Amino acid sequence: MRIVVAGGGIGGLALAQGLQRAGVEVVVLEPDARPEDTGGYRLHLDDHACAALARLLPPGVLQAVSASAAGEQAFRRFSICDHRMRVLASETMPPGPRLMIGRIPLRTLLAHGLDVRWGSAYRNHTLAPDGRPRVEHDGGTEIADVLVGADGTASVVARALAGRPLARPVGVDGLAGKVPLDAAARALLPAALEAGPALAVAAGGLGVFLSVHDPARSAVDPLTCTEPTAVREPASLVLGPMAATGSFPCDPAGLDGPGLVALLGDLLHNWHPNLRELARRADPASAAHFRFRAADPGADPAPWPSGTVTAIGDAVHAMPPTGGQGAATAIRDADVLVRHLLRARDGATTVPLALHDYEREMATYAPAAVRESLGPLTVQRRLSGPVGGLLLRAAGGIAALRPTAVRAVARSRTGVRSTGFRTARSRTARPA
Repeated sequence: MRIVVAGGGIGGLALAQGLQRAGVEVVVLEPDARPEDTGGYRLHLDDHACAALARLLPPGVLQAVSASAAGEQAFRRFSICDHRMRVLASETMPPGPRLMIGRIPLRTLLAHGLDVRWGSAYRNHTLAPDGRPRVEHDGGTEIADVLVGADGTASVVARALAGRPLARPVGVDGLAGKVPLDAAARALLPAALEAGPALAVAAGGLGVFLSVHDPARSAVDPLTCTEPTAVREPASLVLGPMAATGSFPCDPAGLDGPGLVALLGDLLHNWHPNLRELARRADPASAAHFRFRAADPGADPAPWPSGTVTAIGDAVHAMPPTGGQGAATAIRDADVLVRHLLRARDGATTVPLALHDYEREMATYAPAAVRESLGPLTVQRRLSGPVGGLLLRAAGGIAALRPTAVRAVARSRTGVRSTGFRTARSRTARPA
């Protein structure tokens, strides 16, 4: 069996690792010239993703991934704060394995030992009379038994299969930047970030995602990693404002790094002074603007007849970064698809039936991840609307909050998974 993967992102590389480990020939086509040529920030890998990586990766790569990441102690709680960083509500995370790792280190490690055709983008494919895909790319042509589209939110493979794009803008734009955490910057960090990330909201529609990323908090000694070695990023604060598309005071798409950092500071002009200073310290080289896109969580994620071509990750179930589930769900897809492809390789089923079974299983969890990722945007909109704005302004923000008020504002039709929100002055308040 020979597999061609179009796209060398997190899901595509995890898939290739699992297939190669099982003895399947696999080629990855990737337009980037090297693993480091990617955007992105800290990724959250949940218990499903951690278990999947343990099955997909060779022991040495798995060890290096663990040593390059912060563990579950770095994400014990998620908080919702006002613009002065006063905690309005917090959610205790359920126990279980979790990894927080930078996108570049994870991508670098997942590419280790694979046949990745860097600088070669997928262009098109046709099907031979026997159904095998003939894949055209910048470097030539590949013949495969299966083609897997792992080419992201604007997937060319998934669009060819579905006849239309599977993701659409959700009406929210985001900025992001990394703040290097030297001693002076650490002294400015809000207390709410000590146990995990936070979403800060203000009346008027601006929300800011904040998360400390410090791989030095890993439970695995990087000196235990030899082939490959661990890839640890310096500690940083990820700071990401988000607001309705078109609501920023200027068009972020036309700004360079320094211009985006200046915009970060302008957006936070009436926020907590420590946040303003942290925004000023953001590294211009890390600053970016992006438009949030998502698949329809109520639609079939794979609306095509099963054959010899399929797709995984953002190509089929794009989701905004607000849920921290995009990479984890792509890794889960890779694990499920490997299992079904190996059944076809071993003669227990056919390739079309294997892909059908993968697509059906993926549909049992991916739409829920999209809904949960949309949930924080709903919380932000409700807290920044007329009712939420009154709550944020009344009595300094916190004193006005009661369990019923938190439920009224944070209740989301998108079904945010929660172990229970606790307000600053209340017992646990669970969304109805």
